[in-house]
Amino acid sequence: MKLKFFSREHTKTPYIQLDTRKCKACWKCLGDCPGQAIQKIDFAWHKHALIAAPAQCIGCLKCVKACEYEAYSKVDVMKKETTKRKNKVLYVFIVNSLLMLSGVLMAISGLVLQFGFHIGNSGEQHGGEIRTHVDNYEHVRGLDIFDTIWGINYSNWSFLHKFAIVVFSLLMMYHIFIHWKWYKMIINKHLASKNIQVILLSVFFLLVAVTGFVPWFIDLSGGNSMLRLILIELHDKLALVLVIYLTLHIVRRYKWFISTYTKLKNRN
Repeated sequence: MKLKFFSREHTKTPYIQLDTRKCKACWKCLGDCPGQAIQKIDFAWHKHALIAAPAQCIGCLKCVKACEYEAYSKVDVMKKETTKRKNKVLYVFIVNSLLMLSGVLMAISGLVLQFGFHIGNSGEQHGGEIRTHVDNYEHVRGLDIFDTIWGINYSNWSFLHKFAIVVFSLLMMYHIFIHWKWYKMIINKHLASKNIQVILLSVFFLLVAVTGFVPWFIDLSGGNSMLRLILIELHDKLALVLVIYLTLHIVRRYKWFISTYTKLKNRN
């Protein structure tokens, strides 16, 4: 069997860690290990103990007591747990920050598309030229796709909106997944009325996602254009409500963002 001399998994268990540089190959630890987790590397040019079976370590610490060269040391469980908690906070902060940024981009690009490019009449003149060469979807909805807002045209705004929707949807689904126990808890304990804002935000997100992605798939597959148009109109109306709830949620959570950012900054 080929042993990985420098693999971290063979120098550490949940209870002890081994510094092979301090090991003098006296082998006292081998006989004292009840779980037989320790083996040895015994070449003429390379000798030291090795934690060959970390899972068999029971945390008795006999190896720590047996080694007079202090090659073994006890793992600081409290420090390890503290580090895990801090890393989890950082991870959650990153996910929530990306959710907020993608949500803001999704809302802004959606509002620009919904209100900025509407001209009310697809035959209206723009810059002295009648726009007649437009897609049926843009024609029916009366969108001036040749205009620009903040220097960005309709096509690029549409791309930004779709990009933001995909990123936000993936993050939101993951967010709901990792908080699924919380959703079950508030339902089982009848706490829905106290968390109505978050529940409605989740419901409207699902409705907006469905009415947004289905027309996209219909367009890609060349399906029923009338059904696509109806779903897009419904999507636009639901999205306005979602933006309101998303704004309220961000406002309600802004103190958490500030305090968590401060803690993470001080940590570094």
